[in-house]
Amino acid sequence: MFLLHLLLSLALAALAGQLHGWGALSAFALLYLLCKLAWLSPRLRQYARRVEHGSRFIPWFIGQVLLASLQVARLVLARRVAVEPAIVAVRLRNRDANMVTLIGCLLTLTPGTLALDYRAADGTLFIHALDARQQLEVESLVRDLEDRLLHWLVPTASGERT
Repeated sequence: MFLLHLLLSLALAALAGQLHGWGALSAFALLYLLCKLAWLSPRLRQYARRVEHGSRFIPWFIGQVLLASLQVARLVLARRVAVEPAIVAVRLRNRDANMVTLIGCLLTLTPGTLALDYRAADGTLFIHALDARQQLEVESLVRDLEDRLLHWLVPTASGERT
């Protein structure tokens, strides 16, 4: 993804008329060699992966907020409101205080959900869901959010995540 960003930037510069003929080709070749040499660096590789995962997470989360907004709007505009609000307890995998705070904030940003409390002793996050008829669905959404955040923000020792 990092290499793709650099190559696209060079291609746009060439298309804009900044580079002509052999200059564009030699700049492309030099940039490619530099990227290949720099790609050997574990820190650059880890940075590129984090940028890639972040660029996947942000549109996904925006989509989740839009879907939740539509669901809440549908509930508000319905003639017969059939909701079952509930407090759902979800045990988080990562108990880092910063990660738990971020998950709680992102859940609170999502319409129809509100992070209420966190019990650090067993890693349980309490969430108020506007419509919790399918409690497993609420839990799976929280797990998906947590997994995507961990995939993006918590590097592993090898720099890879499965």
